[in-house]
Amino acid sequence: MAGYMKETVYQTLGQALDDYCRVDELKGMAKLICAEVPTRKAEIIEAISAALQGEDLKTVFNRLSKIEQYAVAEAAFAPDGKIDFRKFDAKYLGGLNPDQSPGYRGKNNLLGLFIIGNQMPADIRSSLKTFVPKPKSDHVKYVEKLPKSIQSAIKGEPGLTLKIRATSQVALSNLEVVLRLIDGGKLKVGQKTGGPTSATVKNLSKLLHEGDWYNEPDMLDEIGPIQAFAWPIIVQGAGLAKADGSTLKLNNAGKKALAGNLPDVIKTAWKKWEKTKFIDEFSRINEIKGQKSSRGRTLTDPSTRRPVINEALCQCIPGRWIKVEELIRFMHSKGLDFDVARYAWKLYICDARYGCLDDYGNWSIIEGRYLLAFLFEYAATLGLIDVAYAHPAGALPDYYDLWGIDGIDFLSRYDGLKYIRVNSLGAYVLGITDRYSPPVLKTRPVLKVLPNHEIVVTDAVSISPADRLFLDKTCKKVSSSLWQISLQTLLDAAQSGTETKEILSFLRSRSSEAIPQTVITLLDDAKKRTTRLSYSGRAHLIECTDPVLVQLISSDRKLSRMCLPASDRYIVVMPGMEKPFLKALADIGYIVPQFREQI
Repeated sequence: MAGYMKETVYQTLGQALDDYCRVDELKGMAKLICAEVPTRKAEIIEAISAALQGEDLKTVFNRLSKIEQYAVAEAAFAPDGKIDFRKFDAKYLGGLNPDQSPGYRGKNNLLGLFIIGNQMPADIRSSLKTFVPKPKSDHVKYVEKLPKSIQSAIKGEPGLTLKIRATSQVALSNLEVVLRLIDGGKLKVGQKTGGPTSATVKNLSKLLHEGDWYNEPDMLDEIGPIQAFAWPIIVQGAGLAKADGSTLKLNNAGKKALAGNLPDVIKTAWKKWEKTKFIDEFSRINEIKGQKSSRGRTLTDPSTRRPVINEALCQCIPGRWIKVEELIRFMHSKGLDFDVARYAWKLYICDARYGCLDDYGNWSIIEGRYLLAFLFEYAATLGLIDVAYAHPAGALPDYYDLWGIDGIDFLSRYDGLKYIRVNSLGAYVLGITDRYSPPVLKTRPVLKVLPNHEIVVTDAVSISPADRLFLDKTCKKVSSSLWQISLQTLLDAAQSGTETKEILSFLRSRSSEAIPQTVITLLDDAKKRTTRLSYSGRAHLIECTDPVLVQLISSDRKLSRMCLPASDRYIVVMPGMEKPFLKALADIGYIVPQFREQI
């Protein structure tokens, strides 16, 4: 080849051949369609151009293989006649590694007469459009019925059973559990990393509705936490909580979320998550080392990757299962690509000298693992997608040829994710639909409120962990099924931000009978005691050694509206009135040294 293909849009085949091909290459191309091959470059080009005119063009087209005809059609109807073979291969050939060059693209084959340097000249395009069918647009191929198991790549091992989880309602319940735990100061994180402590992960795993993805004790130790790790990270990255030392605390957005519309909370959280720098999901692929090399510049910014995946999810029909491999194929076909590593050769398995991923830097090992982590640990945890998954060992063997993988049962804990389905909550969060209509569930009363202020659990199976956490915060726990509400517990709850109207609403929504009047009276009393006083801001206290001056200032026509006497030695300046007070005080001939520096 004469060089790299220029950005020139070629109008004629002759122009493209002259600019792009050497004489020896032209001779090889001419032999495919010309009876005689001239020796001079200009004559060869003229012979090739003549052989691709009229019916002869159609004859040559018909000699192409089916895949080559598809390529010609794509180029003929593409803007400027340019074809992206990466997209083309994904559309027509599929596969997890679109970087491999299929055999139909050789130097001296018929396809090279039509597409020269990934471009088709305008005159050839115009002629081909008269008889070549316009290519169909690509679409996701859905799965009508999920298999019960998948084949294990480990020799001698039985098939891997698929587990299916619907996530939307579970995620809404778990979000409330997590917010309640944070509200009670029960979620601990590392002060430097912000990641949950092992004790927090262990406790949260027990409280999550339906448990973590791999919730069997042996699997949790072998595979590690996913949801229990993700939730404390999500609430921080989405701006709902912030670490105060080693304890997570709800910020204003988090407090509003507790009393708000949880689907909308998840929608807002997902939008913020798209841009968060709190974590790079790829950091959870523990077996791939070297991620922080080059002063942290080895990896790209994750905020450039997340929108690409979200766009792919937006093009999926809600309620239909799709194989993860098919989602990857479709993304390549539509050009929805992203890069995880700036320097793939900095990443390695086991040993930086021998396990470098440079020679194996294909999409599935690096970008593919990021996609799995993003989907399984975050999108599914937040309830946007339903999942069908298996044990990761033997589920995705694309890394088996890498150096240093001896003893590694799976490259990532997410390797078992096989199928996903955008659900109704995901459709709402992603903007596919305008509203979310949760399924109508029959609510069962789980509590009974007694006149003596006791609250009894009547359905220990149906009561949620979030409900128990709310009772723990607003009542005194007597046993696993009995709580006692009192004026002191209500005042303590109000001090932490839980109003009595929220408590009454909670009890009414979960009680099997009407709330006794004695309890309503107690709540009314607590409401009065917690609403009659309110914080109005900080005031400044000024000491005065002369009681007569205190009386003069506090009775002055102007100053009396800005301050109050506090005994016969002090004056309290009202919040927000500091500067007018100083001016009015100066008008009567007095100043307060250093006061101006404090306001």
